[in-house]
Amino acid sequence: MLTCAAVLYEMEKPTPYAESRPLVIEQLSLADPGPGEVLVEMAGAGLCHSDLSTIDGSRPRVMPMVMGHE
Repeated sequence: MLTCAAVLYEMEKPTPYAESRPLVIEQLSLADPGPGEVLVEMAGAGLCHSDLSTIDGSRPRVMPMVMGHE
């Protein structure tokens, strides 16, 4: 099954992010839900402050990273 996700490949790109484009929207392949799991369709999502801290490099993470954790 396919889904779309905002993927971060590189931290510390300059602001404004509308110009430097740190996030790439990509189609990703997901495994089907396993026993005891469900698939939830999301209509929208946003970024929180900790996501922005990862993008600007003040909270380093392993790259690439799919953004959004809440």
